[in-house]
Amino acid sequence: MKTIHIQELNKTFTDREELFKALKDNEQKIISLKKATVYKSAEKGQFASGSLNASEIKSNYDWMKKGYFYPIVNTTNYRDSHGDVHFPALWNKTIKEQSGRIHYVLDHELKVGSVIAWPDNVGLMLKPIEWSAVGKDYPGTTEALILEVAESDIVNQDAKSVYSAKRSVQGSVRMSYVTIKLGINSDSKEYLENKSYYNSRINEIANRQEVEDAGYFFGIEEAKLIKESSMVLFGSNDATSIVYPVAVDDTKGDNNTPPLPSMDYEKLLKAKLFTT
Repeated sequence: MKTIHIQELNKTFTDREELFKALKDNEQKIISLKKATVYKSAEKGQFASGSLNASEIKSNYDWMKKGYFYPIVNTTNYRDSHGDVHFPALWNKTIKEQSGRIHYVLDHELKVGSVIAWPDNVGLMLKPIEWSAVGKDYPGTTEALILEVAESDIVNQDAKSVYSAKRSVQGSVRMSYVTIKLGINSDSKEYLENKSYYNSRINEIANRQEVEDAGYFFGIEEAKLIKESSMVLFGSNDATSIVYPVAVDDTKGDNNTPPLPSMDYEKLLKAKLFTT
């Protein structure tokens, strides 16, 4: 087993059975600490480098409207460097509760000069997006948390310059966790509940091999958005960029061919910027 550090215990493990015992003995304490933490997802190191690939998008994207841009600020089904996996539907409740309350800002700064768009002009949506469309070689889709902002509602000049040039910036959310479950891959009787949860979710995790190597994960079944989502230069998750629509009308026409986003991700193609 590779060396694994459990941040909440401030301890490093090299023995799997010792790791499992510590996780189980401290399960509720670890979960309590995770729930008490306000995370900025840009600090959780979810993915290695990559880029969005517009040519791989196969889903129907006719929900995109001309004159709007769509920052992707979070995705699901990937084990991050904290051992956490966001699962689909974790945002369902909070996007209803926080509609009209989330600022879109620069670098998680809640300052007047850092506001890109005010809450009444920031829409929240959940959409399935192919892994291949976000530069990942996995089958199936990830559920993306996406903002919808009209170009005319951008109040920050720096952000206007980014969008005008279609620069490859990233997205990040300020969040806290509500419902967390621990999955452990052990057949010992003391881990029956954890093993059952592990088995119920393991096939949904894109980087499954990493989970199998570690032998455990914390599944995030519900999370809350807190005050803002951000444009950041380098996000935790390189599948959190901005989707720029090409020429999509506000009303649907007779053409059944779904429009494809037009994106510029030159920076991410030139450098490997993310590690786990």
